[in-house]
Amino acid sequence: MQILRWLKQFRTHWWGLPFFLPLLLLPLSSQFSARLLLPEGYVYLIYLPLAMMAAMLMVFDWAALPGIILALLCRYFWIYTPGQAFITCLVFIASLLVCWLGYRTHSGKRWRAGFGELSMTPVRLFWLAFFLPTLVVVLYQMMVTMGFVPVNTSIFARDPFTIRALINYQAVLISCITMLQFYYFLIRIIKNPRFARTLWRHLNAQIAEDVPRLELVCWGILLAIMLGALTYVRPSRENLLASDYTLTLLLPLMLWAAMRFGYLLTSISWPMILILLYQFRQSHLEMPSQAQHLAVISSNLLVFTLTIFMMAAIGTRQRRVVNKARFAALIDPVIGLPNLRSLNMTLAANNNSTLCFLRIPELDLLSRTYGLQLRIQYKRNLAAHLKPLLNPGEGVYQLPGFDLVLRLDNASHLTRIEDIALRLNHYQLTWDGLPLQPAVGISFCSVRPPIGHLHELLGEMSAMAEVSLSSGLPENVQQGSLPVQRKIKDRIAMLHEVRDALDSNRFILMAQRIEGLRGDDYHEILLRMIDSHGEHLKPDSFLPVVHEFGLSWHLDRWVLEQTLQFLDVNRLALPGGRFSINLFASTLCRPRLAKEVEELLNHYNVEPWQLIIEVEESHMLSDFAWGNRSINQLRHLGCQVAIDDFGTGYASYVRLKEVKADMLKIDGSFIRNMLASSLDYQIIESICSVARLKRMKVVAEFVETEEVAAALKKMHVDYLQGYAISVPQPLISLAGPAESEPG
Repeated sequence: MQILRWLKQFRTHWWGLPFFLPLLLLPLSSQFSARLLLPEGYVYLIYLPLAMMAAMLMVFDWAALPGIILALLCRYFWIYTPGQAFITCLVFIASLLVCWLGYRTHSGKRWRAGFGELSMTPVRLFWLAFFLPTLVVVLYQMMVTMGFVPVNTSIFARDPFTIRALINYQAVLISCITMLQFYYFLIRIIKNPRFARTLWRHLNAQIAEDVPRLELVCWGILLAIMLGALTYVRPSRENLLASDYTLTLLLPLMLWAAMRFGYLLTSISWPMILILLYQFRQSHLEMPSQAQHLAVISSNLLVFTLTIFMMAAIGTRQRRVVNKARFAALIDPVIGLPNLRSLNMTLAANNNSTLCFLRIPELDLLSRTYGLQLRIQYKRNLAAHLKPLLNPGEGVYQLPGFDLVLRLDNASHLTRIEDIALRLNHYQLTWDGLPLQPAVGISFCSVRPPIGHLHELLGEMSAMAEVSLSSGLPENVQQGSLPVQRKIKDRIAMLHEVRDALDSNRFILMAQRIEGLRGDDYHEILLRMIDSHGEHLKPDSFLPVVHEFGLSWHLDRWVLEQTLQFLDVNRLALPGGRFSINLFASTLCRPRLAKEVEELLNHYNVEPWQLIIEVEESHMLSDFAWGNRSINQLRHLGCQVAIDDFGTGYASYVRLKEVKADMLKIDGSFIRNMLASSLDYQIIESICSVARLKRMKVVAEFVETEEVAAALKKMHVDYLQGYAISVPQPLISLAGPAESEPG
């Protein structure tokens, strides 16, 4: 334990690895720095020690400075006089101090950010790749120009504006731009060999997903051919392979790597290519006439390096952003679980899967009571509660609404579903100190790819999960789905019938007279539909489908238009005709309903008092809902509003107190038995009394006998409706002879 602690301190403290590593790397870097002898003196093609020292600071921060100073002293006091060595070391140390301090100040806490991060690229390029080599060259040139360093022992001349000075400056720039990250990775691996595995993993992750191994092999072969032509083939005017033309072909080859293989592979391979070229091509660049040509080549390589590295960083970042977006598209942003798209992809990638559908209908009511956050937290906690039962590769998927679905492997799935059901029975969510344990319905089925009907399958599983809520057992869709499928098929068929009926006017308007005790009779519009077989269907068979599939307004508008058109055409036969029309509660919630009704009334020249709107009481008609606003707007327009089927569902005395309407229709379930049930009789009397207090007229439905009609008249009910008064008949018949009365 003591040895491990000492090794850890040795790798990080200034007296350990940061102190001794520069003593090893500085001579090696100088050895691999390529030089050429020109008539004016030596020039560097690439100068590696400065990049090595900057990389040491990148890894060890200020702890690397003592080792760098010692390495500089050991090297230059060995080859220069003490004065020259001191000045040379001072130039390097001062430049490193200024640039590293500027970099640390400018970059802040992100100074250790990995290479290839575009946000840090401008800061790093300026301080470590441009300002550092520029400051070293300028200071050293000043020392030579002022005579502190002899010209014969320096790579610089007294005149700073020479080709030789330009080549040396470009050599330092290329080194700091190209070799900085290469040295950084090398030092990190020496510090901690496990970093090599991390680097390899990141390198593979940056390669585009659609890159086959053959593409990497082809790129490597082409690179080897070009390097062989540039290093081993003797140059001649006839052989283009050994000319600078081949050198320019390295750019598209490296751009290929930059865009396809990622920043790490490019930033590691390009420095090695440059070192190889410089080391093996020195003998071909020693002709004095090639000084200017050498400066052009060096500048080209500098531009190549910047282009390659920037394209690699941009391409890698773009792939990372695309991967993040692709991953985000598979995760529900609110719940944080994989979504339906992710489920579809996972099912396609597995040969055999079992889907387990979890339906929690009570979560709707709970979320209305306690807020949306409860639903989010419940689903998250439930998924975490089930995770211990899942194998690798299995998961919990989020569905819209209040459902979840699990994907399981087919192996022993029946036993595992029983375990899941047992675990669900023990799950509860504590919310504000209150334990909540809503019932969960479970259905399951086995699937195999390709799956082109996933949405329909989930619909069937949802219906079977509803059955599970009653049975208390997980339901197998494959064994019990025939009745469910038949119901779904019937609903879809009815939907097509309704759409066809709307398109081809296969609805029939019926009218039933409602008798007013003061002689102010009016008619209620009833709806029938003729299906494709010619049969007449009553509203109970098709209105639920109309409401479920959002066709409420389409049907209500059709009824309104047909009724008002009938009044317009037959205004001479029915000069004071009044009609009541039933509207869906969802239609009342349309913000422009009153305006649309007004436009229809004006179009057909019908007075508002001739139109009575019947609405069924529901939770939508609250004080702050659009339904109640529409009622007030319709009454202000001049139409009368009647509350239908009062006494059932949401209709109560509290609702009666809040809702403002003109008429109240007592539900027929009270009227039928009023003579046999004293309770029903008292309820009707009570409703009539409250309605009179609110100055509302009362309509009694389902009046089927004369005795019931007589009893209602004694209660001073305003209107009577039922077979004892009139039977429904086609609306068009009202324009002809008078309707026949029963009996």
